[in-house]
Amino acid sequence: MKYIFLFVSLFLILSCEKKDLTDKEVLEIIHADKNYQGLQLKTNFWTGDKVIDTIKSFRKIIVKENLKPIFKADLKGDGKQDYLVNLEYKKDSANENIVRYIDEDSKNCVVLLSSSNAYKILSAGKKRVYDIFATKIINYKGQNLIKVLNFIPRFDDLNNILKFDTLTVKNNQLTEFVNKRSNNNISEIKFTQFGGFAPGIYYTLTLKKDSIILNSKFYKKLEGKYLGNNKNDFENLALYLNNIDFKNLKDKYFIDCSDCSAIETKIVYDNGKVKTNYDYGEKGSLGLLKFYDSIHAIMEKQKWQKMD
Repeated sequence: MKYIFLFVSLFLILSCEKKDLTDKEVLEIIHADKNYQGLQLKTNFWTGDKVIDTIKSFRKIIVKENLKPIFKADLKGDGKQDYLVNLEYKKDSANENIVRYIDEDSKNCVVLLSSSNAYKILSAGKKRVYDIFATKIINYKGQNLIKVLNFIPRFDDLNNILKFDTLTVKNNQLTEFVNKRSNNNISEIKFTQFGGFAPGIYYTLTLKKDSIILNSKFYKKLEGKYLGNNKNDFENLALYLNNIDFKNLKDKYFIDCSDCSAIETKIVYDNGKVKTNYDYGEKGSLGLLKFYDSIHAIMEKQKWQKMD
């Protein structure tokens, strides 16, 4: 009798763990974050624009992609179910279009990532790297990935208004899917910050295995050349750059902006080879955004010593 009780208890526990969230429960989790309280499930995947919605090529994409408000899949590969959710601003909002464009992040898509006792919300539209129209789950060689349908900025051809990107979950974060990571010996990383309204170089940070040097004009009122005291992060940065396949990043990224800041990253690897990436607007990719955050975190913890 004791063993029957244990079996029934275990069955109930496992059943609860496998229980799918309802649409209402998904929205409740999302709306618990005040940044998403004005959004609802996207159930209609037409744009509402009479011209665009009548374009045959666009209509074919909508039918072919079989888009849904919610996709369920294990995105981390840990056996737990996650949720990919397509969202939209409420249709009865008088400022629907204005809000959509003034939000710092594109909120058309989130991932509810499972954890031990809750769900973590991941935004695929961080800093509008992607102007998301809709997303879906795809499977590539047994791995669940996220296909992102994006509007092409300032499209000139009405038959070509969408582009496609692929994201994955890595280290509990969304980033671009890389088919094969790099394995290069990185010897130097040079990070240069350019100003926006006040153009020109603000500072250049040069990182090597045994040194970190700041050449500054405007960083925290520092001017001149400074030596950092914490040199322990270079290997992790090099590993991360290989993981995002730095060699195959675009040489240049641009957004439609007249006075935006920019970042140039120069990577020296494999006995003198150089890869340079220039990111005007600092929105090149989700992988680059995380790299920039890592650089800023490294700079924050330094005790800078002025060099002669």
